[in-house]
Amino acid sequence: MREEDIKYFCEFLGEFQKETDRGAALVGAALIDSRIERLLLSHFADERIAQDLLNGGNAPLGSFSARLKMAYGLGLITELEYKECDTIRKIRNEFAHQVHGLTFLAPKLTDLTNNLRANTPNGERFKGNPRQLFINSVIMVSLSFWYRPEYATEVRAKRRDWSYALVPDQLTPPNCAPTNRGDDVSRRKK
Repeated sequence: MREEDIKYFCEFLGEFQKETDRGAALVGAALIDSRIERLLLSHFADERIAQDLLNGGNAPLGSFSARLKMAYGLGLITELEYKECDTIRKIRNEFAHQVHGLTFLAPKLTDLTNNLRANTPNGERFKGNPRQLFINSVIMVSLSFWYRPEYATEVRAKRRDWSYALVPDQLTPPNCAPTNRGDDVSRRKK
């Protein structure tokens, strides 16, 4: 990683690990969402259109879910990354829609975190600690996405000239001879 990225990531990790369970879920998902947004922005051929698609109140790709599906549908992330991010999104939503009293130890959240598959140190899976599994997954996914936009430049969408594209001086329909149906245009003009 570049020095400025290491500094940013270390600062993020310091704050991230101090968060409450709810805060960790919201902040962790926000980091992944921002990485996916960056990846999509780097992929589209027109930056202005990309901004319209990704940002704003009615942006079609304004939600984490929509961005995630688009990134996977375009082949910018793997199936495992898609599933991992979708589980992170579901965990975030559980915390976002519960007023109070929710922790990673709640049965539904423990079940969700057990679906996370990112590598863990020594494969020990933190002895099943759901918060640690979540934090680990956020870290591993965000690192795998960190420079993906730069690596994916060869598959970036680009403007193309299509042989059958709309061309301004070809807007006039071809000259069609009237058919001999008894009601053709040439007889009506007389």
